[in-house]
Amino acid sequence: MDREAKEEYLVVIQAKDMGGHSGGLSGTTTLTVTLTDVNDNPPKFAQRRVKANDQDIGENAQSSYDIIDGDGTALFEITSDAQAQDGIIRLRKPLDFETKKSYTLKVEAANVHVDPRFSGRGPFKDTATVKIVVEDADEPPVFSSPTYLLEVHENAALNSVIGQVTARDPDITSSPIRYFSFKRKIHCVRRVTSKSVQNVVKYAVRVAAFEAPLTWPRDFSQHAPCLCL
Repeated sequence: MDREAKEEYLVVIQAKDMGGHSGGLSGTTTLTVTLTDVNDNPPKFAQRRVKANDQDIGENAQSSYDIIDGDGTALFEITSDAQAQDGIIRLRKPLDFETKKSYTLKVEAANVHVDPRFSGRGPFKDTATVKIVVEDADEPPVFSSPTYLLEVHENAALNSVIGQVTARDPDITSSPIRYFSFKRKIHCVRRVTSKSVQNVVKYAVRVAAFEAPLTWPRDFSQHAPCLCL
């Protein structure tokens, strides 16, 4: 008998007196036979789901999940949901679409409680391949440096180019970059040397970089900003 094929059976029992001879009295009763479960089935993965189906019930159907191979073992982990018996894959480290667009994991599901009477039918485990596709996210432009230090002589001609700041779009589409400067501040610093005392004027300019919209504001530049006098 196989509980996974049929769990209950109804048996009709009849009792007769007089040794079953004609003219005797008889009575019947119905007996319900319910099969108890034993752990005689390994877990099996369902297609396209991180879930192993086990035809057993109760603790005999409990499975644990592990990532045993693949190119994303350092980025992903899998845990077991005790209620639904699902394998839950979680992210351990940030992903970068521009660096790698997909990962393949080999996941194993194994019975938590193995009945030694049926160990010969094992192994009580199964494996499945899980492919994870990374979706692209629109990332903001990144400057080549968080700060820039530019120096210029006090007698430099007007409109002289004293330096340039650059930013890039880390996305694969590499959209054009537009720049906008704001929050200009002036600082006066006294520089003392063994030969002289000088007042040094420092200008702090904050520059923002944006991906080019379809229609650009008039005060946006389409070129990397050149700081001029």
